[in-house]
Amino acid sequence: MNKSNFNEQVTEIKRSFYSLTEHLYLQSYVPEPEIDDDKVRFLIAMMYKRLPITEAKMFTISALLLQAAFDMHDEVSLHPVTSDELRKNRQLTVLAGDHYVSLFYFLLAEKKHVPMIRIFGQSIQEISESKMNLYELEHVRYDDLQHTSAQIESALMQNMAHYFEQLTWKSAIRDFFYLKKLVREKANWLNGKGSVLIDSILRDRLQGEDKLQSIERKIEDMKDRLLTSSKELNSYENFIIEHVDDLLGHSPYQEIAAEEG
Repeated sequence: MNKSNFNEQVTEIKRSFYSLTEHLYLQSYVPEPEIDDDKVRFLIAMMYKRLPITEAKMFTISALLLQAAFDMHDEVSLHPVTSDELRKNRQLTVLAGDHYVSLFYFLLAEKKHVPMIRIFGQSIQEISESKMNLYELEHVRYDDLQHTSAQIESALMQNMAHYFEQLTWKSAIRDFFYLKKLVREKANWLNGKGSVLIDSILRDRLQGEDKLQSIERKIEDMKDRLLTSSKELNSYENFIIEHVDDLLGHSPYQEIAAEEG
């Protein structure tokens, strides 16, 4: 698949996703779901050589729907509500998340993709458990937080890659989206926001290292690990390099999909 066709597939997936999720009543109370473009690109690249493009797009849209459901449920406040308007907003936010779950289940069940339904169910459990563990973790080792955070960021995509026997892609997905998490947490920390993950990094500072240097060292370590493992992706190595460069601001973004080779 050349660069132009790849970009067309990404655009078509996003269009199909928003067409499926359009609900005028819900969206008058809750925000429209957001798409992580990198997840679209990584999923399509990972499945391209394994599946017909129509099937790869269907699985990708299903994954985006599950992510939208998680994002929506994460917005639900557990604090007591003080007005009917706030109560209605919370109820509709939960309803929107449930609606996205029903949509991905419908897509998979309609095509009788029972194994993938199991993968999605397993991933929901793993992500939910990881989120609960994250809330309970205090003053824990960085390595433990890294594993938990990586599961939250990309467990579904990792499990899909494992199912399709794309183990190198599984590692690349885990490391890229964890790197993206680190970059986001660093930006939040620089803006004065607290972070359990950043706190764990700062507790492990090397002697003579200031706080920012400690955070940037972890980012560089993860970047190096990702770029090293990406060499095993052969013709898709440049795909990973371009996305890392874009994430870290080393070069203007240029979408690329590797040719078969």
